Parts: sequence; C-alpha cells; structure tokens
Amino acid sequence: MDTPAQNERMLLADIETLREQFPQTQDLYREVCIAMFFRYGITPTANKLYQLVRKGSMSAPAEALGRFWEDLREKSRVRIEHPDLPEALKQATAEMAVSLWATALGQAQESLTTYRSEVAGQLVEANAAKEAAELAEQTANTALEAILLKLKSTEAIVQSLEHRVTALQTKNEGLDSQLAAGKAEISNYQSELKERSQEFTLELEKQRQIAVLTEERFHASEKRALMEIDRERQHSGKLQKELDQARTQLAELIKNHQKELLIKHDDIGGLRQEIGALQGNLSALAESRDFMLKELSSERGRLELSQNQLSSVTVEMGELQKQLHLAEGRITSLHAELAEERAARQAEKQLESQIKPATEGEGAA
Repeated sequence: MDTPAQNERMLLADIETLREQFPQTQDLYREVCIAMFFRYGITPTANKLYQLVRKGSMSAPAEALGRFWEDLREKSRVRIEHPDLPEALKQATAEMAVSLWATALGQAQESLTTYRSEVAGQLVEANAAKEAAELAEQTANTALEAILLKLKSTEAIVQSLEHRVTALQTKNEGLDSQLAAGKAEISNYQSELKERSQEFTLELEKQRQIAVLTEERFHASEKRALMEIDRERQHSGKLQKELDQARTQLAELIKNHQKELLIKHDDIGGLRQEIGALQGNLSALAESRDFMLKELSSERGRLELSQNQLSSVTVEMGELQKQLHLAEGRITSLHAELAEERAARQAEKQLESQIKPATEGEGAA
C-alpha cells in the first residue's frame, strides 16, 4: 500500500508530465483534477490545485474546479452501460444512485427553503424594529453566516454523494477487470503448477536412481576398503613379527659379539703379559710371536665380519621400519577414504530425507 508521501511524489511527477501535454492553464487544471480524484482518490480544492500547479491567477483553479464538478455531475446522471453486467444489476445500481442523488438534493432543497424562510422572517422583524436596527442587523448577519455554512455543508454532502456514485462505478469496472485478470492468472498458475509437478516428479526419480547407484557404489567401496584394511593389518602384523625377530636376533648377535670381544680382550691381555715376560728371549719366541700375530689378525677379521653383519642387520631394520611406516600410511589413507564415503552416504541420506517431505507435500497438494 502506497503511503501519502509516495502518493504526493507520484502526483507531482504526473503533474510535470501533464504540463508538457496541456500548455493551456484551464486544460492543465482540469487534467490535474481528474488525476487527483480518479487516480489517487484525493478530493481537489482550489487551494490545493493552486499549490500543486501554481499557474495563472487564483481564480483559474476555482473556475476549473467548478467546471470539473459540473462535468462530473453531468456524467454521473446514472447511466449504467457496462456490457458485462446483468440487466437487473444495471437497473438496481441506477435506481440506487438516483435515489441517493434525489435524497441528497431534496435534503439540500429543504434546508435551503428553511434557511430562506428564517432569513425572510429576520428581515421583516428587522424592518419592523427600526429602533433595534443595529442589533437586528448583527443578528441577521450572524444568522446568514450560519445559513451559508450549513448551505456549504449541504453542498459538500451532495458532492460527497456524487463522488461515492462515481467511485462505485469506477470500483465496479475495476473489479470486473480484476476478476478477468484473476481468472487468467489462476489458469496460468494451474498450467505452470502442472508442469512444475511433472518436472519435479522426473527430477525426484532421477535423484532416487542416483541415490541407489551411489549407495551400491558405497557398499562396494566399503567392502573393498575393509578387505584392504584387513590385508594391510595382516601384512603389518607379519612385518611387526619379523621386526621383533630381527631385533631379538640383533640383540643376541650383539650380546655374543660383546662376549667374544671380552674374551678376545682377555686373550689380548694374556698375550701382552706373555709378550712382556718373553721380551728377553725374542729370538726364541719369534715364531711364537708370528703365530700369535696371525691369530690376532684372524680374530680381527672375524670381528670386522661381525661388525659388517651388525651393519647389515641395522640396514634391514631400517627397511623394515620404512615398510611399517608405509603400511601405517596406507591404513590411515584407507580410514580417511572410508570416512569420506560414510560422510557422502550420510549427506545423500539427508538429501533424500529433505526430498521426501517435499514430494509428500506435493502429492497432498
């Protein structure tokens, strides 16, 4: 609903348009009266017209307003000729408008006759009472002003009734046009609703098929993922067992090498003692020294071999740890894929749960 301020702005815009179309002052005032009364439902007055148009003298809007009401009264002498109205409705509307018009005119005429009689009596009394001429004149003027006010009020009532008749005719025409437009709009809405319903049914069926295929793919992916996880767990357990065995063997090997080193250190200490004791007789023990040196070299070779074996076992442990990390990474990625599949399945179920109430509501409608 438009506010008074919006109506005021729209009226001013229309007046500017009318200025260009009707350069003559009286024509411009007439068109502004028509726009105010019929388009915006505002009763035009001479003061309001002059404030809006501000063209010509002060008598120009009053003259145009008088012609407007005269034309309106002439045109509203009730001729109901709407082609779509039944004859009985035309006759009833015409009789109602004529009755309202006759009643208003009768009341105005009676009031005017009464007021004229009162004025005539007051004038006779004023002529008879010459001694109270000034007081009588004041009383007559006061009474005359009151009569004029009542007469204006009666004319306003008549004009209001004329406006109501005109508004009823205009409203009747508007209702007919709205009824025709409403029927056409309802027909269009029904056609569009039927098309939308068919489209929605097809789209719903597509979504159902997609949901079924997605669920089947999810079940297959879930089964494959579970089998893959189980295989990786078994492989990881096997690798863990091998790693534990390698660690145990490495610990035993290190322990044995440590024992051998201790023994060799003891042997070396004993040999050093013997070498120190036998330094005085070098020539006699030369062969024995060479023999002991050879045995020491042989023991060093075995020690280097043991160290190489220890390095190899360490490398194998590193490889086993890398394989274990890779297996753990694959298990983590499989868990993530499984979580994504479950989230997608949950989202599809939520979409299907949202589509079903809409489908049920459409079917109910």
